[in-house]
Parts: sequence; structure tokens; C-alpha cells
Amino acid sequence: MSAFFKVSGLGVRIGDAAILRNVTLDFREGEVTALLGHNGSGKSTLLKILARQMAPSAGDVRVLGTSFQRTGAREFARTVGYLPQHPPGTDGLTVRELVALGRYPWRGPLGRYNAEDHRLIDQAINDTGLTRFQHRSVDTLSGGERQRAWIALLLAQQTRCLLLDEPISALDVKHQVETLRLVHRLAEERELTVVVVLHDVDLAARFCDRLVALKSGALVADGSPRNIMDSGILESIYGVPMGVLERAPGQWVSYVH
Repeated sequence: MSAFFKVSGLGVRIGDAAILRNVTLDFREGEVTALLGHNGSGKSTLLKILARQMAPSAGDVRVLGTSFQRTGAREFARTVGYLPQHPPGTDGLTVRELVALGRYPWRGPLGRYNAEDHRLIDQAINDTGLTRFQHRSVDTLSGGERQRAWIALLLAQQTRCLLLDEPISALDVKHQVETLRLVHRLAEERELTVVVVLHDVDLAARFCDRLVALKSGALVADGSPRNIMDSGILESIYGVPMGVLERAPGQWVSYVH
């Protein structure tokens, strides 16, 4: 698989604090990658740099082989979709109106939506299971339904990559599983590259192809769930003694000793 993002020698400093330190790694096309680590490890900062929400202090990032500096804002928005941990308010928008905003990078502020735009909006709403809610105000939806509406916006944007910052942090367990199952299914059906910040290592191992872990701003682990779900590796990530059980093929449960 070729690299969707290529990160080389990435560093971020805020004042005297090093938030990211010499991070070098590729995010491969068509792969669902979880970014793991304790609070303050730098994972959300790395995601924001991939989303061009922050500029690094050092290093280089390339998207599909092209440097960020040479990729225009509209072209980038057509390629990469970003969902922050705390999305902006929806101000009474219906689900369909919110999802329709995903066509903005293609049509601009004054562009008229054509039949193809409406087809893509319909498809995004259908793919996220929101057809019966499409005329409801987003503000009236449950947390899990709201997350699906924001993901549908990114799908309507026709991006090739989703960057999701803790998309399940405010959800109950049922909606956490449903959201990650949806993301995994969409990645397969649409051949998307996904990078998602998660706290729950067990859910990450269940729904992601690859686990990347940061600690104090440095890369400390990178591999398949089978490789990373190891007591020694988890202890090196989280700094506490941990054990791991495989309760079913491909389903691990970690615990603190």
C-alpha cells in the first residue's frame, strides 16, 4: 500500500514544551489507524497537523506525495475530512442541511447544487443510517446520531481520508461500538483512509487495522492489533503493569494489574 500521509521528523513546540518530538511515520491508503496514548501524549496534536489545523515547528508532511505547502485549501478539503473532538454548533440545521455543507469544497459559497450533489448527499445520509432523521434538527438527535450526521457530512465531501478526534468520547458503550463499526464498514466500502484518536485500546484493537501509540510526544509503538495487544508493549505505552486476554479470535481485553 502506498502512503496517504508521509510524516517526516515532525516536531511541535509550544513555548518551552515539546508536544511532538521527531515523529516519522506513514499512514497507508485504505487503512484504519488508531492513535493511542495517555492524555497529553500528542495524539490530538498529530491529528490536527494532518488536518492542517496546526502548523508544525519542524519536519514535513506530504499528502499523496505532495507537500502541504503545495496543496491548496480547496484541493485539500476535497481530499481530507476532519471531525474535531468538539464540533461547532449546528444552529438549528437539519441533518440534510448539515450533510449538504459537505459539498461546499466542490461548489463554493455561491454554487448551485445539481443532481449529482443531491445524489451524493442522499448516499451519505443512507450510508450512515440517517434517512429517517434527515429532516430532523441535528440538535434534537442523540449523541451517537449526531456523530453519524457529522460523518455523513465528510462522506458527502467525497474525501478519501477521514481524520476523527475522539469520536466516541461522549458516547455510551452501545453507541461507541456502533460508531466504530460504522467507520470500519465505510472505510471498507468506500476504500477510505481513516486516522482516529481513541482512548479505549480494546475497541481500537477490535475495529482498527493498525495501532500507533505516542508517549510524551514521541512514537513508542506501531503495528497490527495482534502485535500491540501485548502486556509489555501496553505497559510501555501507558506506564502501568497490564495484562491481555484474547477472549475470541481478534478480540482482546486488556486490564491493569
